[in-house]
Amino acid sequence: MKQLKIAFNLSSKKTALTEDKISANLYLLKIAIATKNPETTKLFDKLFNEFGINPATINMQVAYADFLTFQKNNPEKAIEILEKALTFSSSKFEEARIKLKLGDVFVFTGQFNKGLIYFSQIQTQLKNHELGQEAQFKVAQTSYFKGDFDWAKAQLKVLKGATTQLIANDAVDLYLKIIDNEPVDSIPSGLKEFAKAELLAYQNKDNEALQEIEKLFSSKELFANGLTPGEVIYDDVLFLQAKLFIKKEKYEDAILSLAEIIAADNQGFLTDDVYYMMAEMYNNNLKNPEKAKEYYQKIIFEQPSSIYLVDARNKFRKLRGEILN
Repeated sequence: MKQLKIAFNLSSKKTALTEDKISANLYLLKIAIATKNPETTKLFDKLFNEFGINPATINMQVAYADFLTFQKNNPEKAIEILEKALTFSSSKFEEARIKLKLGDVFVFTGQFNKGLIYFSQIQTQLKNHELGQEAQFKVAQTSYFKGDFDWAKAQLKVLKGATTQLIANDAVDLYLKIIDNEPVDSIPSGLKEFAKAELLAYQNKDNEALQEIEKLFSSKELFANGLTPGEVIYDDVLFLQAKLFIKKEKYEDAILSLAEIIAADNQGFLTDDVYYMMAEMYNNNLKNPEKAKEYYQKIIFEQPSSIYLVDARNKFRKLRGEILN
């Protein structure tokens, strides 16, 4: 991350083209957001003063709206910025990117129908384009949040063959989550309540999301003995709980939630994610390299097809003191 920042700083200073300067600074902004730099707001202000709020800075305006919504909980200002950005758009693709973000902000505020209108417009106008497929996934995700699982599945079935691998993977993950956990013969499964918890997490209402999870664990209306390892949705609920604990920097609590997933040994589809998340916490947050090595090693030897394999191997070797090329 540090090397990337240096590279984009140099690029920003050396290039004479305004377009390239804006692009380089946009990457610097994304790094600042990702690293939770406390000076991020000032950096946005500085760059808008330098380059202006105009057609050339549309991508920066969209990034700012996202930052205001999901980092600063200020969706009202984000909507103003995006609606103004729409007046600068010069192509259907720029317009689609702005409307995608507007849809996200409306879902964040609980205005699902407004969000769905924007997503559906893009889905129709750019049917076979990556932006159209992204919009279709957001239609499915919003429908899932609302508890409309049948409509979400209908959208996701189409997207499983999407040309963009990331969208296809996200579609498969959400589709499997629904079909694995949806109610059968009107018997409650907890999926509706879990979708509500995920929506609350999406809206940065972390305490409310954790409360919803606790209700799932104790609910005798949904499960005879509350949510236990015997229920299919058990692993998903614990995994969301762990992610929320990490966000709140409650790393020991997150470790306990992840350890319960391993102990339950339900289906194993989250195993490599769990191992990697535990390794990263032990390595970066809890400063326990021996435990970090233990979980990186589990990925190396027990999860050879994991997407984390290469990273786990490199980090394991580094913790052992090996010099990497």
